[in-house]
Amino acid sequence: MKIREAAVAGSFYPGEKTLILTQLKEFFAKIPKTKKVNCIIAPHAGYAYSGKTAAIAFSALKKTKTIFVLSPNHTGLGNPISVSDADYWETPLGKIAVDLRMRNKLLEKLGIGMDDLAHIQEHSLEVQIPFIQFLFPKAKIVPITIMTHRINELEKLGSAIWSIGGNEVGVVASSDFSHFIPEQEAKKQDKEAIKLIEKLDYTGFHALVMEKNLSICGFAPIIATMCFCEKNGLKKARLLKYTTSASTTKDKSSVVGYAAIFFE
Repeated sequence: MKIREAAVAGSFYPGEKTLILTQLKEFFAKIPKTKKVNCIIAPHAGYAYSGKTAAIAFSALKKTKTIFVLSPNHTGLGNPISVSDADYWETPLGKIAVDLRMRNKLLEKLGIGMDDLAHIQEHSLEVQIPFIQFLFPKAKIVPITIMTHRINELEKLGSAIWSIGGNEVGVVASSDFSHFIPEQEAKKQDKEAIKLIEKLDYTGFHALVMEKNLSICGFAPIIATMCFCEKNGLKKARLLKYTTSASTTKDKSSVVGYAAIFFE
């Protein structure tokens, strides 16, 4: 039995169970009820910066037995698409099982092998796990880290997840938006990108990111998720909340953008 141990507990989020539970309860306490859906986009910064926005996204996620968690690759290690070889992922909230049957089906569909190198120190997937454990204690996950920017590979991934899971699985795309630019500029750039996401225009979104060199770190997971949603017959996305790091730091000269989005 292989366990992927927590790498960023105590830095990106609390390192003790009681502290995580207290923080998550605070995040979810005042969120109004919303429609439940299969697919969301949630930010992945430290909880002090984006935790409340992530909770808003997760509040819209439907209860499913298996959740595919798609994250960007910040380390540059591993394969273009890296599917974790762990049997369990562990956080201070305990272990969460990987859905081995779904994982193996996905590997077969994609024609790739497992790769853990990309996951060892990657924070952007790990920070989503406590939200899943808190809301859906019995859920299983399929953790996937993405480094490729090729749209055909992202389409293939989204289609593969659809073909093996259909509308019986959840999909979480882990992404922050603009990075380290003035808040006014970040809001302008992110608004343009989010408009394309809302229309489920993943080719337009991909072109925008590439042409303007936007710093949306999880744009590849977002595109793969949009492809899944298209296969699922979904027509649009909805922005639930947009914030920036300035809400915490009070520094508007250099911010990171965070969006909570769901697909319907």
